[in-house]
Amino acid sequence: MRLRGCLVATAVIAVAGCGADFDPYERLDKLRVLAIATEPVAPATGETTIATPLIYTAPGTAVTELAWSWCPFAGSASDGAPCLVTEAELAAIAGGSADDIPPYDLGRGDTASFENRLDPTLLAAVCAGMPGQPALLDCREGFPAQLELTVRTDAGEELTAIRTLRLRFDDATPANANPVIDDLIVDDVLVRDAEAPIRAEVSEDHAERYDGFDDDGNPAEQRERLVLSWFVESGTVDEARTGFIDGVTTLADTTDNTWQPALAIDYPGETAEVIVVIRDDREGVAWSRATVELQEAP
Repeated sequence: MRLRGCLVATAVIAVAGCGADFDPYERLDKLRVLAIATEPVAPATGETTIATPLIYTAPGTAVTELAWSWCPFAGSASDGAPCLVTEAELAAIAGGSADDIPPYDLGRGDTASFENRLDPTLLAAVCAGMPGQPALLDCREGFPAQLELTVRTDAGEELTAIRTLRLRFDDATPANANPVIDDLIVDDVLVRDAEAPIRAEVSEDHAERYDGFDDDGNPAEQRERLVLSWFVESGTVDEARTGFIDGVTTLADTTDNTWQPALAIDYPGETAEVIVVIRDDREGVAWSRATVELQEAP
């Protein structure tokens, strides 16, 4: 399935426009958090997950700080709203299990570690609805907590990205695995202003089958939907996003694209990077990247 037009990024805070005053969504030219992966994707009680970000910085710019935190109930990420409950309030709600609640501040570093020590009974009670709770949460894939990452660079840039972190109630529930891009195929040398094929090799096994729910909310076997996002430093790609839906599109339609690097007057760099991010519809994410040499047309 080809996904055209302006789309809002699903796992990061990013603004993209369709007018002439904006660079296309796929263009990499400034600080961006393109994805945050967790392994395991959704930790069960007692499991520890490691969060790893995919960050792009413009040439000559370096990341100076990565600050991580988490929150069980957050406001609107797009508005930068703070966590809706303080650590003290969460401890009061948890009662006897308060000592097992991880601190909101997950520290600084290239990755973050989060141990799911929350009482699954408490999470299940919140999912069922508690007095004063404004709305029921969708807990079918686990309790929807949030991870937050703030990135700062030596150029004075600062960017915050937020992603959902599902907390499974027990390890008996089948766990989702991150999808995988087995290989990113692109020529080592590309001609400027000429279209060139690029392909992300993805095995059909990475679109997992699982016991989920249909569009009407009824239990049914499902197959994961996959979305690939294509990013380039120079020029444009034919499709900024491509998608796989079982029975609607083929994986080949999803994994093939074309890239047209810009002329030297618009992008003087001698090399350019391409990054492909793959996501499933259960918070799984992975990526692959490559750098090519650019040359003028003969």
